[in-house]
Amino acid sequence: MQLLGEKLYPLVEKLEPKRSGKVTGMLLEMDEAEIVDLIKSPEALRAKVTEAIDVLRKAHGGAVEVEVGFSHLSLNEPNQS
Repeated sequence: MQLLGEKLYPLVEKLEPKRSGKVTGMLLEMDEAEIVDLIKSPEALRAKVTEAIDVLRKAHGGAVEVEVGFSHLSLNEPNQS
């Protein structure tokens, strides 16, 4: 499984650099044969990464976070500066 993760991570990182570790971890919960298919098929990988990001957004109440230095800003909340 570690070898699959090592092959999968750089592919995910190209599609979703800010959340590549989290998304890769989510994908590694899939069956090994499915992971191999994702590594071989950019279209299938793109679809699964999109699905994983949607799951993360729903888990966070739809908020999309942007990292700025050491702080986090939610794009769904008004700026309180």
